Amino acid sequence: VPVHNVCVQSFLISKREVAQKNFQAIMGFNPSQNVGADFPVDSLTWDEANDYCRKTSRRLPTEAEWELAARGGKDSEFYWGKLAPDKHANFCDSTCKLNIREPRQNDGFSHTAPVGSFPPNPYGLQDMAGNVGEWVFDWMAENYYRQSPKNNPRGPNPNLDAKISQSITH
Repeated sequence: VPVHNVCVQSFLISKREVAQKNFQAIMGFNPSQNVGADFPVDSLTWDEANDYCRKTSRRLPTEAEWELAARGGKDSEFYWGKLAPDKHANFCDSTCKLNIREPRQNDGFSHTAPVGSFPPNPYGLQDMAGNVGEWVFDWMAENYYRQSPKNNPRGPNPNLDAKISQSITH
């Protein structure tokens, strides 16, 4: 992804990931594979995440909003800089069974960490890196960043996507 500047209007975002107990109370089910009332919801679809937001009078953030929030106003990839993430976030560490593990680190969790387990970033938000995947409202199409607006990018236009696909296939 090419580095580029964007400006976003003020927005609200939850301080923490959605706990399974909160998701289940609203949605009536829990899709998570790593089950625990205080663990974040995992293994849900975009439609389920979007529906939860709608039912709680919220919305998914755009990719640009999420990235700003996750970085906590910093220019580095992570708000803590380039240091090892084991004190700042839950990643696949030495106790993780996946083949993407980092054997020299141990964050204290073999799977998902309970919501709010790590220190907040400069914006007061927790668990914005690692732990579980995050859904955003928009999507990234090929070359979107080269043509996206600087102010409040909202993702590619479906009509533009169709034109790009047609020009690639013809």
